[in-house]
Amino acid sequence: MPVPDATRADFERYLGCCLSTSGTVPGMLYLWHADGRLERHPCHGVRAQFQAFDGNPLVLIQFDGVVFDRRFKALAAKLHDARRVMRERRLQSQQMQAMMGERETLLARLERDAIARAEAECERDEVLIQLYRAGQDERRRLARDLHDHAGQHLMALKLGLRRLEPHLTTSDAQSELARLVDQAQEVGDALRRVTLALRPAALEEFGFVTALRYLVEEWGRATRMPTEFQVGNVEVQLPPDHAITLYRIVQESLTNVAKHAGQPCCVSVVLVFGESHLTLSIDDDGQGFDAANASSHSLIAQGKLGLVGMRERIFLVGGALDIDSTPGAGTLVTARVRLERETHRDA
Repeated sequence: MPVPDATRADFERYLGCCLSTSGTVPGMLYLWHADGRLERHPCHGVRAQFQAFDGNPLVLIQFDGVVFDRRFKALAAKLHDARRVMRERRLQSQQMQAMMGERETLLARLERDAIARAEAECERDEVLIQLYRAGQDERRRLARDLHDHAGQHLMALKLGLRRLEPHLTTSDAQSELARLVDQAQEVGDALRRVTLALRPAALEEFGFVTALRYLVEEWGRATRMPTEFQVGNVEVQLPPDHAITLYRIVQESLTNVAKHAGQPCCVSVVLVFGESHLTLSIDDDGQGFDAANASSHSLIAQGKLGLVGMRERIFLVGGALDIDSTPGAGTLVTARVRLERETHRDA
């Protein structure tokens, strides 16, 4: 019991008085309040004995009802506040647990969505690769059919026209025959260009490096621009998809140089066969462009579909394409593809 030291002696005398008589003894107690104040409490004390305490005499003290009610109400108010705080904390804990459960559910759903999206992208890439390969196979078939069938029929037509020449007696008929022969020749040249566009025959007849060297030299002669072609390390046999893709990238890059680089311009094409990768670079000293803002969307909006096509082609064979260019400083196109280990060992 929080009895102040100054009134402890009086309190002990009051207890002794209560123990010495069997009646109720009125008194006054001074106790410390919870807020530090000293309170005066009227009370009544009486002697009592309980078996639980070995029969020793005790003093039961009963406080005045008004004071007791006041202290009880204060304690009840504090208890009520404590219970309210505990309920609020329990509610907050339940809400937090519910939020954590929702968070875990959302994370699991996002993870499932990410996995499904990755699987869908892999399936899409596989379909695109299959379509790309099917397209290349179809281009080879068309080129072969044009060369074998249409080319032969056109050659037979030209020979037949020339056989008619001795049978023509008038100059008008001979002029008409000459015109028809020239048209047949033009058709043959157009057919040859289409065949080469579908499938460069040099790739299959002479190999990737030789076909690429011939392409660069012919382009230089046609455009009258200085060119150089270099090969680093020993050539490695490439898969057909890789070879035609890199060939098309060089074609498209040279076409872009002729269209946009301006005069005078020098073009350098370099092939480097590394341990695990092949690096192809096409460098020109033309007028260049702002490659930092050359995203696929902006290129499509500007109608520059060639660069977009190069990126898509190299992606379909598992490679990477970098374009480095600034206005007035030329353009460097770099393509990298992985060399198959089996192919590399065989080479």
